[in-house]
Amino acid sequence: MISLKQIRNTNNQIIVLGNHSPIIQSILDFDYLCGQKKPSVIGIMGNGRGKAKYFWGRQEILLTLFSQPQELQPDAKSNLWFLNLLSGRRTLTSSHDLITSVKNIVGGSLFAENVPEVHAQALSDLAQKHDLLLIGSASVGMVVPGSLKLGPIAGITPEQLINVKLSEPGTLAIISASGGMTNELINLVSQAGKNLSFAFSTGGDRFPQPEITIAFTLAENDPQTAAIIYYGELGGTEEYELIKLKQQGKLTKPVLVHISGTVADLFAQSPQFGHAKAKAETELEKASAKRQALKAAGFLVTEKFSDLLKLTKQL
Repeated sequence: MISLKQIRNTNNQIIVLGNHSPIIQSILDFDYLCGQKKPSVIGIMGNGRGKAKYFWGRQEILLTLFSQPQELQPDAKSNLWFLNLLSGRRTLTSSHDLITSVKNIVGGSLFAENVPEVHAQALSDLAQKHDLLLIGSASVGMVVPGSLKLGPIAGITPEQLINVKLSEPGTLAIISASGGMTNELINLVSQAGKNLSFAFSTGGDRFPQPEITIAFTLAENDPQTAAIIYYGELGGTEEYELIKLKQQGKLTKPVLVHISGTVADLFAQSPQFGHAKAKAETELEKASAKRQALKAAGFLVTEKFSDLLKLTKQL
C-alpha cells in the first residue's frame, strides 16, 4: 500500500467518475494554489464524450470526458488515483471496471452514501486484492497539503482552501469517519496556528474503508507527522483496535482524541445518530466506555469538544 512519503515525492493524477463540477473545481484550485504545474485531474469518466470547461487559476481549461476506462492514458510514473462521485448503487460496478481495466491505480475515494453493504464488502475485497488505499464510502476523501486533494475535503471554494493553508505542509494528522467533523478539525488546526501533514475521512457508512488501524499506521510511519487528532463516536469497536496498536508498540505518536455521543447514556436504549453505525448496541460501544478505555491506555482524551482547540495548540 502506498505511503504518505510516496504521495509527496511522486506526481499524482486523478481519474474522476462522474462530472460533479464544484468538487472537481476544488481539486483544480488546490493544485493551482499549491503551485503545481498542471492539473492532477486527467479525465472524467461518464456518459458521452467531449470536453468539460473548468478553470486553472483565471484561465479556462477543458478536461476530457471519457466513456470507457481503456481510453485513458495516465502517466506510468505518476501515482494514479480515482474519485468516484457516482451514486451508491453505481459505486461498485464503476469502481470495479476502472480498477480491473487501468493499471497502476494506487487508491481511490468513494463519495456516495448508502452503498449497499454487500457492495461495500466486495469493494473491500477488491482493494485488498489490488493493494489499494481505498477510502469510503460516504467519505469526503483525503488531503495531503501541497500534494493531493482527493474529494471535497477541506472545502470547495478557494477561500476555504486558502484559510486552512493547504499549500503549506505541517505536522498534524487528522483522522475521522465523519466528513463534517474532518473539515471542522481542519479548521481547528488552522485556528491553533498549526498546519496539517494530512487529513483522512474513512467515511460514515457501516463498512468504511480502510480499517482505522491502517489510517493510523499511515500516520505512524510518516516522518512528517508528529501527532494525530482523532474524532470518533459511539458505535463500533475500532477504538479498541487502536489500544491494541499502542500496547503492541505500533502506535507511539501522541494522539488527541474526542469521542462524541455520551448523551446516549441518558436514554434507556441508545438512539441512532447520523452515521450508519453510530449506535451503541453493547456497553463497549458507548462513547463513555471508549473514552475511559482510551484514557487508561494513555491517549489524550477530551471530555468537551471545546477542549480540542486548547490541546491542539500544545501538540
